Amino acid sequence: MRKPSWFMIAIAIWLLGETAALAFIVHFFGWSGAILIGALTSLAGVVLMRQTGIGAARGLRRAFNGDDVAEGAMLDGTLAALGSVLLILPGFLSDLIGLALAAPSIRQLLTRRFSKTVDKMRSQRDGVIELAPQDWRRIDQDTPSDAGSLARRN
Repeated sequence: MRKPSWFMIAIAIWLLGETAALAFIVHFFGWSGAILIGALTSLAGVVLMRQTGIGAARGLRRAFNGDDVAEGAMLDGTLAALGSVLLILPGFLSDLIGLALAAPSIRQLLTRRFSKTVDKMRSQRDGVIELAPQDWRRIDQDTPSDAGSLARRN
């Protein structure tokens, strides 16, 4: 018997969390309140998605006109779109995460943290290109005919 993958375990935990969140909401607001809250968060997700799309179109227009684009604007827009999708999806746990991503302060925090991680990864590379042994071969400097034959073969 195969062991379950991490992805399947994460999906199972997510579903258990969504079930617990639904039970919590139903306990405090009843079934009709839970359905109303779910519909309202989905509507909020659609409105946020529309605003995100309009903001992205404006940013694209500014970039094409040669204006400066704010650093991290693409990641911020992506996080806002992800938040709106999570709001549209059914489930109160996803709504909670979607509402968090809808907040500009949370998106800015995530953008700063992600950009620090990317900068650290870039500085670790130092411009070195990793190649497998079969992807390169040494060409001696003394024999220019080898370089010419290499150029002719390409």
